[in-house]
Order: sequence, then C-alpha cells, then structure tokens
Amino acid sequence: MRFAGLIIAGWAALAGAGCVSVPERRMSAPVQGCQMGEPMVETMLFLGMARPGGTVSRYEFNQFVETEVVPRWKEGFTLLEGNGLWLSEERHVTEREGSRTLICLHGGGAADSAGIEAIRDAYRKAFNQDAVLRTDHQTCVDF
Repeated sequence: MRFAGLIIAGWAALAGAGCVSVPERRMSAPVQGCQMGEPMVETMLFLGMARPGGTVSRYEFNQFVETEVVPRWKEGFTLLEGNGLWLSEERHVTEREGSRTLICLHGGGAADSAGIEAIRDAYRKAFNQDAVLRTDHQTCVDF
C-alpha cells in the first residue's frame, strides 16, 4: 500500500496534463485571463480503499466524507469510484485496489490548501494509509 489509490485507469493522462507544482503544500494562484468563466484551481485527491487487514468499507468511507469532506467543501465536490494500480517497490509487482477520487474547484488560497491537507491527513490516519495523492490544476470555470 505504498501509494494509496495512486492512479485510476484513464485518469493518468488527465491528472498529469497541466498539473501545477505544489511545493511545500503551497498552491499557485489560479490562471488569470480566462476567455470564458472564472479562474479557479481544480484539486483531485486519490484515496485508496485497501488497508492493513482488509479494506475501507463503503459505510466507513461515507462516514469519512460526511465528517471530514462535506464540512470543508460546502460549495460542492465530485466523488468518483475506480480501481487504482500502483507499483509495490517491496514486492516488485503492480498492486490493484479499489479507490475513490474527490474533485473540488476552489479559489486556490492558503485556507483552501489547508482544508485539503486536513482531509489528506485525516484519511491517512483514519485508514492507515501511506499516502494520499493530490493533484492541482489551474483552470477556467464557467457555471
């Protein structure tokens, strides 16, 4: 369980295309000069469902979302189910596990980033995860 829910099939190209670096847990400001819509940051969190001794149950995951995610992302978010694959450096095999991806659009400020980091930390602690992958992408959004 080196990288919990590292890559969801089909998302590798999306997650890698246009990502911005997040050094020291800091985000760049959203892209300026949108031709349509408003500049925002799209953050994706990849959450693995495997844990020592079993998996995170649907009930446990839903409880986590209600207590940790909903209060921090009140404006809304998207939750996708998938299957993650990651290379076990220890076993030298590609591991497979169920995964979830949380997607949120936000302003890109320090408070937004702190809330995202709180979700990551809470998930790692609650389900004994080695990591929760985070990607940030500057985008233009039109509702």
